[in-house]
Amino acid sequence: MKRLNVRTALATLGLLGAFLSQASWAMAGTSGNISGTLTDAKTGSPIAGASIEIKSGAQEVTTTTDAHGRYVAFALQPDNYTLTAMKPGYDTRSVSGYSVSADQTQIYDLQLDPASSN
Repeated sequence: MKRLNVRTALATLGLLGAFLSQASWAMAGTSGNISGTLTDAKTGSPIAGASIEIKSGAQEVTTTTDAHGRYVAFALQPDNYTLTAMKPGYDTRSVSGYSVSADQTQIYDLQLDPASSN
């Protein structure tokens, strides 16, 4: 009797594991990420607190650089994106054609030129 209960428990755990692994397969391949570092084009110093707009025909996300100039955007639909970096004191820069693939993080570093003072 005890042997039958152990077999039943093991079989149940095995089936449960099989079902749970199927759920992760179904979720795979649906989105990707973009990350990178924003730096000053003249000094190479990281730019903190800048806005990074990440836009495609179907989606738009805005993120902010951290103290080390790094940014990240999660759960982006596979597509081609335009990245726009903005920070007071710098010229805004937009760059097109950055692609996102499912289940991957694309690294796109950007640089901003200091704004000209006239």
